[in-house]
Amino acid sequence: MRLVVIGPWKNPRSKVYWFRRRVPAKYRKFGMPAEIKFSLGTTDLEEAKILCQEENLKRERQWRALAGVEPTQLTHLQITALAGEFYKETVAARRDEPGPPAAIERSLREHAKRRRPPIGPLDPHLYVMFGSEARAFLQRKGIHLVGDRLHSFIRSFVEAKELAAQELLQNAKKDYTPNDKVAARFPEYKPPNPAKKFDVLWAEFAEAKELAAATRKKWEPYFRQLIKRIGTDDMSSVTEQHLLDWRDALLASKASRRNVKFGYIAAARAFFRWAKNEKKLATNPAAEVVVAISDKKNKKNKKVGFDHREAHIILAAALGPQNERMTEENKAARKWVPWLCAYTGARVNEITQLRACDVVEKDGIPCIHIRPEAGTVKTAERTVPLHPHLLKMEFVEWARRKKGDTPLFYAIERQRKKDRKNPTYTSVGNKLADWVRNGLEIRNPRVAPNHGWRHRFKTEGRRAKMLWQVLDAIQGHAPRTDGEDYGEVPPDVMLAEIMKYPWYKVEAPTERRDRRRRRQRRADEAAAP
Repeated sequence: MRLVVIGPWKNPRSKVYWFRRRVPAKYRKFGMPAEIKFSLGTTDLEEAKILCQEENLKRERQWRALAGVEPTQLTHLQITALAGEFYKETVAARRDEPGPPAAIERSLREHAKRRRPPIGPLDPHLYVMFGSEARAFLQRKGIHLVGDRLHSFIRSFVEAKELAAQELLQNAKKDYTPNDKVAARFPEYKPPNPAKKFDVLWAEFAEAKELAAATRKKWEPYFRQLIKRIGTDDMSSVTEQHLLDWRDALLASKASRRNVKFGYIAAARAFFRWAKNEKKLATNPAAEVVVAISDKKNKKNKKVGFDHREAHIILAAALGPQNERMTEENKAARKWVPWLCAYTGARVNEITQLRACDVVEKDGIPCIHIRPEAGTVKTAERTVPLHPHLLKMEFVEWARRKKGDTPLFYAIERQRKKDRKNPTYTSVGNKLADWVRNGLEIRNPRVAPNHGWRHRFKTEGRRAKMLWQVLDAIQGHAPRTDGEDYGEVPPDVMLAEIMKYPWYKVEAPTERRDRRRRRQRRADEAAAP
């Protein structure tokens, strides 16, 4: 934006120089007149030039600041009440020491000279004479008025200033009789509720709660859908009925009750509860919005871990021959990720995001360090010792062939989209799930193809009499009480419990156990001459 430099203007009716400048059209919507002019109070040209430059800079800063501020919408009653606030504050500030009567009378005469009858609804004279003073008061109140609303307030402001001076003059003359008639003319002022924009609150919420990237990506579209439905992004306008109607519409669609309860409504409850607690919003409209789910159905659909047969099928296939067309990283993921999940009970993405530098040695114990620098960690970072079977399989030696922050199970340079929303390690986990479901035909609906290892590790850990507190620490489960959160579970304590976990006795198959690959091979053989 180019700064317009205006030189001093010599008013033919005066000996002093004046500041005179046309207001750019794009700023007139904020209530400014087409032209601003006033005396600089000097007959010295050089001084007038300096004063003009200062005024130019001041005006430019004010106008540019105005352009980025959302205007406050006030009614005529609110504007009158706001002027009453100025009247009350002015009188209260000087009531004890109003000053000499002569000085107040002089200021009233000067005020009368500056205040002349308004010319139309947007009076440029009042704006020039009292605009800066009125805007300074509005700024202290956090209010930004534009257009006719600003000029309406300036007129009320000028009148309130005169009334305040008259009462202070009365006080200066030792008359403190309450002027109830003047005070009663102003209605009670109630500050307007500024719009609580979703984008602002969402950014603050995500930062305060340290939401994982995956959670942000999942939850934000829920709120975009709500905003589109109710027609506003002002979160202070959201009511309980809005959320109830939204919930009912979701339940009437193809969305499952569990998805509505633990997805949409859970996000809304977390967001609005935070906003209420942090005084960002006056109420929590989601506090009593619930979705009932049958206990019987929950028990029926409760997720379980892989059974003995399923676990052995996956681990055996992981050791078996892989498709020669797969990349080295994909082959490594298919081989090592199931085994690492089986012996740590970690979430699959906590394993697929591992880098070479995350395979560490702590107090002489080979470990994997699960930390947010590599990707996503749902609860807290942790250092988990490796099971002796993994050491015998030479996982550490394999991992140490790579250096630094090089990912173990994917190649960054082979990413097709550099700005992809889904992390590459998530795609690796999804491919493994697809392999388990469709390639190895493990399709029990109660077993998640990747999360099944997490359930199984807990079950087998209990069977092996592992200490439950250590078992939770190994898997990264959040403490249930403040007491459990005290202290640490160091690797040597974890290792003592991991040693209790039984070895998987699995033999590598001689050929791939992959139904899709067999089908393709049979089709190729049938097509051969």
